Amino acid sequence: MTAGRRTGDREGYPPPALTVVVLALGAVVFAVLAVVAIGETTARAFASYAAVEATVVDAHDEARVVADRRGSSTEMVRVVRVELPDGTRADLRNEDLEVGATAEVYVSDSGAVFEAPPARPGLLEWALCAAIATAAVVLATLSVRGALRLRPGS
Repeated sequence: MTAGRRTGDREGYPPPALTVVVLALGAVVFAVLAVVAIGETTARAFASYAAVEATVVDAHDEARVVADRRGSSTEMVRVVRVELPDGTRADLRNEDLEVGATAEVYVSDSGAVFEAPPARPGLLEWALCAAIATAAVVLATLSVRGALRLRPGS
């Protein structure tokens, strides 16, 4: 035993091997989350939106869950169905468009339709991606260090 540092098993603490396994699993989970978050954010950053003229073919009310500071509640919102020049139809939430009117809508590379082009990812989204990736690296490092301590003779 070295002075100032206990190396023996201590009661009330999880076994070191269990700690290493939990840290490794946490690292894997954060690594997968980082890959997904970075992929989604990058896809949004490089997406392009084409402006097209669409015709409003239907309007109806739908119950949608709306969240605010006081919680979430169900509200009725007006939804219009637009027909794109290629014949596909999409729903948009809009209070102003009437059936038969034409409107400029934006179609993404993936085929999603928007009333206005979505904003690009900001600093907060990129910082969150970096934080998740950093957490994965830190947990992986701690897991490897713990595994090295478990080896006999160290």
